[in-house]
Amino acid sequence: MPDQRWTSSEPNSEDFLQILFRTSPDAALVTTITDRTIRMVNDSFTRLTGFTAEEATGSTTTALNLYVNAADQSRLYQIAEQQGKIENEVIDFRRKDGSLFRGMVNAVLFRSGEEAYIATHVRDLTRVLQQQRESKKKDEEFRRLFETMLQGVVYQNADGKIISANPAAERMLGLSHEELLTRSSFDLQWNIINEDGSPLSGSEHTTMVALRTKKPSGPRIMGVYNAVLKDYIWLSVSATPLFREGETEPYQVYVVMNDITAERKAQESYRLLFHKMLDGFALHEIICDTTGKPVDYRYLAINPAFEQMTGLNADDLIGRTVREALPDTEQYWIDTYGHVALTGEAITFQNYSAPLDKYFHVTAYRPAPMQFACSFSDITEQTRYQLEREATREQIDRLAHICDAAPGLIIVSDYTGKILYANEHTCRLHHYTKAEFSAMHIDDLVSAQTSEENKKRSEILQEQDELTFEVIHYTREKTPIPLLIYARRFQWDGESAVLSIGTDMTQLQEAELTLKRSLDQNQRILDNLQDGFYQSKFDGTLLMLNPRMAEMYGFPSVEEMLRVNAKTLYFDVSDRVAMLEKLHADGKVTNYVCRGKRGDGSLVWVSMHVQYLKDAAGEIIGSEGLIRDITERQQMEQEIQLQHESLLASNEILKKRLEQSINAISMIGELRDVYTAGHQRRVRQLACEIGRRCGLSEEAISNLSYGALIHDIGKIKIASDILNKPGKITNLEYQILQTHAEYSYSIVREMDLPNEILTMIHQHHERLDGSGYPNQLAGDQIILESRILAVADVVEAMTSHRPYRPALGIDAALAEIESGRGVKYDAAIVDHCVSLFREQGFVFQADPDT
Repeated sequence: MPDQRWTSSEPNSEDFLQILFRTSPDAALVTTITDRTIRMVNDSFTRLTGFTAEEATGSTTTALNLYVNAADQSRLYQIAEQQGKIENEVIDFRRKDGSLFRGMVNAVLFRSGEEAYIATHVRDLTRVLQQQRESKKKDEEFRRLFETMLQGVVYQNADGKIISANPAAERMLGLSHEELLTRSSFDLQWNIINEDGSPLSGSEHTTMVALRTKKPSGPRIMGVYNAVLKDYIWLSVSATPLFREGETEPYQVYVVMNDITAERKAQESYRLLFHKMLDGFALHEIICDTTGKPVDYRYLAINPAFEQMTGLNADDLIGRTVREALPDTEQYWIDTYGHVALTGEAITFQNYSAPLDKYFHVTAYRPAPMQFACSFSDITEQTRYQLEREATREQIDRLAHICDAAPGLIIVSDYTGKILYANEHTCRLHHYTKAEFSAMHIDDLVSAQTSEENKKRSEILQEQDELTFEVIHYTREKTPIPLLIYARRFQWDGESAVLSIGTDMTQLQEAELTLKRSLDQNQRILDNLQDGFYQSKFDGTLLMLNPRMAEMYGFPSVEEMLRVNAKTLYFDVSDRVAMLEKLHADGKVTNYVCRGKRGDGSLVWVSMHVQYLKDAAGEIIGSEGLIRDITERQQMEQEIQLQHESLLASNEILKKRLEQSINAISMIGELRDVYTAGHQRRVRQLACEIGRRCGLSEEAISNLSYGALIHDIGKIKIASDILNKPGKITNLEYQILQTHAEYSYSIVREMDLPNEILTMIHQHHERLDGSGYPNQLAGDQIILESRILAVADVVEAMTSHRPYRPALGIDAALAEIESGRGVKYDAAIVDHCVSLFREQGFVFQADPDT
């Protein structure tokens, strides 16, 4: 007779698969009874334990160390052999990685052929246990919330009897928990009144209304006498009926009470304050779209102060939305108020209302859900004054930065000589700190004699606006500093003061010495030339001769020859006319051979090399040239050739020396360097005019003006012998000169100026086709201000005298930028510049600052 513990079927392999894999998602395994070898496992087993099917099949649960407690394994096998099955046994298991899990075991014994097997199912209880723990935790949290919440909560049964209450409800009602459990809604001990003071019966209590209607009731405002406080407290009461599943009659009611006593008192105070307060006040409700985003708000109430402050009438506002009343209201007002109404977070802020053209100080809070109340103060006058003050302060700070970075002396003093301000350069020049300067007097920087002269200058300045003078200052170490000072009257913090701008004359004095040496050397060259040199006006008046010229024409001295007219030095006057015609036609005359007449009337054959003579301003006033005696030319062909080469070399040397002289004279003639001072001011004048025609804003024009004034400031870092070198410079010297753009950028970068100014200074030598420097930028890489500055810089430079060439004139300058239009220079800017000169009659002022 078969053992009743075993199933009677004899399963094949398909039966095994049905048993194992249809039990998913539980882990399943089949083991033999005799040796407990694992014959099959399903996918859930491998996922749960971490063992692969290959690792488990053929092994045992003991070898896999699956059971945390080995005794559990023996106990389960014993149950299975006795009962033929295992039901709902909870066992702790171990995974392959050593982690533990708890599972519920169910198993059944069966035979296949002569072999007995046990099919085991293990259900992972990890999630179930976690849910149980979380449920317990939530129950504890709900209990803490119930006991600590600020709202009063009461549970009553279907008859209105109180069955539970939290501590907040006990405090509100003035009763202990035990006392509350003896009360019902109909208890005559209650003393409850409506908002108007009339008694509230038990049947009309929110609790009983909810039980009677089987629907939530409230909120309803009622006053309940609190015996502890000996006064009524005002409650907002809501009640919700509770139903058991499948029943239609409520078995309990859930009552929530909010203490609004303070709110009612505040409302009373508010009603009194509303019409008396000086600040504007308004109550609104927020309006949201379907997504909950605030899009508008409606006026519910406003006070008289609000009407007076805004000029709006209550009759025109109450019930209307702000979009209806003030269509141009900015969205940020709605967003800000919406945040207050939706979150309950109060806020205080200041903002501008464009429709009212006023600034307001606003405090907003939420008095009720979806509502916000605001108090307003009109701060328009204070705000505009502050904005103007901040703008003025910012401008002053910016100018102070510029002054501190300026490479010249700047001192502000009162009429007694007390120093009120000194820039960084002044402090470095005198070897004092700014703090030390602020406690000093002008007399501390000069000698006693100069101090007396300064008093007289102060008196003069009180009668006239400006004064220029030379003075010697002394450093901390008493080293003298020769200065050229420009002083003028101006206002400093509302008081009369003196602004002194000084130039260190040390370099100018060195330039004078260099000039003297250059002139001496030029004179030595002229005196030792083997050729005659002359300068004369077109009318024949001789201006300058060298000794060789007098000797060649048979005069005992240069002074005696200067008394004659150049016309008398030609054997045939028509030769002079022909020479001048050739000069006018070609701009120069080379190797013009003619017969000259000596002072004694004898003839001399001469070869003339002539060019225009120009004054310091570049104006043509006559001719100058070298004259060689070629009387014995036929016999001295070779010597003549050598002399000609010497003449050319001497001419180049003379030209360079003359250019050095003109450059040095220019330095003496200008209070400051002509190029970096007058050039920059004139570039500013032209650049600003072009900028206005390009549609730049006033701020952008201001930035352009600043940039133009200091765009070549970096040249103070270039050696003066390169910067002021006349004639052609070497490639190396040109590369050094190009670094002034980088130096300018480095200097102004420390001045806290807007980025546009830094960029335009950095880029003012860049060209659209990439041929500029320092970074070979092209096209849109160059900002508009840099393009304007580039054109203005080129035009002014070409129309101004330079150490290495005279002024070329406005026609040449305009021709240059027109030839580069759209290639090197911005086409629109070139058009504006050309129009300024040719159509608008633009001219550079002698001093653009005036």
